[in-house]
Amino acid sequence: MTELTAVVVLAIVLLGTGWRLSWLGTRVDRAHARAERTWAALDAALVRRARGVAELALTPRFDPATALLVSEAAAAALEPALSRADREQAESDLSHVLDLVTSELGDGSQGLADLRDRAVLSRRLHNDAVATARTLHRRRTVRLFRLARHAAEPTPFEMADDRRPSWAAEW
Repeated sequence: MTELTAVVVLAIVLLGTGWRLSWLGTRVDRAHARAERTWAALDAALVRRARGVAELALTPRFDPATALLVSEAAAAALEPALSRADREQAESDLSHVLDLVTSELGDGSQGLADLRDRAVLSRRLHNDAVATARTLHRRRTVRLFRLARHAAEPTPFEMADDRRPSWAAEW
């Protein structure tokens, strides 16, 4: 092999490696952006659910004790200064309260069921995006070349949503 051939091969290898690192870095950035977008959608769905429950607690469908229980669970979920762990706990508590009082709603629970289904779906999408980003973070190449820069690894949102969504009951 001549010197020129060796230089050309080296240049091709370096360009290929650079392209691969650039592609992987872009993929990591997109995974982080997707996790952030799905978190925003999840947060909005959880707030809509809690507001809907708080409005529902004001209706005369519930006895005063149940209305108080429901409104306090909704208020706790809407508290703006909660840490991530406290928010997960408040949303889980709200889910448990909703499981208890859904039977009292009768035919008026369809709007609430839609809000709950959206929250369940949003949480699953968010946790899927987080799992993808975390898998990319753990790659040796990403860690070695610091392709994730200083971005913190996203965390999944864990809450009780044992109820099977109504759209999944058909399957």
